[in-house]
Amino acid sequence: MAEIKYMVFNLEDQLYSLKLSNINGIEYIYNIVPVPAGAKYMKGIIHLRNQIVPVYNLKERFSIEETNTSTERQLLITETHGIKLGIEVDGVKGIIPVPEENIKEVPHVVKSDDTTYLENVIKVTLPETGKTEIVLTISIDRLMPDKDFDSIASSISNMEQSDE
Repeated sequence: MAEIKYMVFNLEDQLYSLKLSNINGIEYIYNIVPVPAGAKYMKGIIHLRNQIVPVYNLKERFSIEETNTSTERQLLITETHGIKLGIEVDGVKGIIPVPEENIKEVPHVVKSDDTTYLENVIKVTLPETGKTEIVLTISIDRLMPDKDFDSIASSISNMEQSDE
């Protein structure tokens, strides 16, 4: 039986995941520079290994109220539509292999135009507690409309050209 590895993380008290194959790295210390009038749900940008990387605000996208004031947030570095993207999370729970039988489609009652970013529902056992949880998986490629990715790509290109 095949398994797929997921990076499980939390936003406030809710668990989410991305396929591990979509994660390029985790950053623990960073300084996000806000960008006035930036693309919707963009928290700002960081400078990472000589690249400008936009930081996506999942909490705002998911309408999760900001109550966690922890300074130990992390950035999951991913890539989509040819753009490196940082996703701020409250904490990474771990890389968890999930057997195919524990990967299900998102129920039809949850699907809508506003939830196209949801990919699957997985059942995982958290390594730190041994507790079994139901976790929503996110499709990084469907987080934003293509026009938003195009706008971000254009902005990054302009910033990088002005650095030369």
